[in-house]
Amino acid sequence: MSHNPFSNPKNYEVIFKEYFSALVNYVFKFINDIELSKDIVQSTFLKLWNNREHIEIQTSVKAYLYMMTKNTMIDHIRKNKKMPTEEMNNLSLENIQDTVDIDFDPFLVRNALEKSLGNVKDKTREIFVLNKFEGLSYDEIAEYLHISKRMVDYNIAITLKHLKEQLKNHPDIFN
Repeated sequence: MSHNPFSNPKNYEVIFKEYFSALVNYVFKFINDIELSKDIVQSTFLKLWNNREHIEIQTSVKAYLYMMTKNTMIDHIRKNKKMPTEEMNNLSLENIQDTVDIDFDPFLVRNALEKSLGNVKDKTREIFVLNKFEGLSYDEIAEYLHISKRMVDYNIAITLKHLKEQLKNHPDIFN
């Protein structure tokens, strides 16, 4: 059965935010240039956007994105010939091994996390999101919310304990 989550702009944005960094890291392993890796992933998402009405995904969103990013990277290498021919031949589609478990889909994990976070008090959730999703340090959160660093630590510990309990039997996270 095929589906197309890219046709909805909201889904596209969520998928972009969820996978962009992971795809950049994936490309970086082969290209070893962070800016070029970002450009390649940007190109991949631009192709997705431009062709969003015609896309039919037969696999998971993650597998599709990695395959498309891999193809964009190979096209870029061939076009710019930035690698010696022998090295480029070794970088064929068949030889690039996925270094991630295709069954582990961060989009599903994030949805499960957000659903479980819905059962947490607003302030506790805010502290957790600021730290884990926004990347703020405990000190920054404490200053921003006018609370002690110890309170930040306590709230994150409570949230992690709650998530561990809520998600321990989740089929998309733990098999």
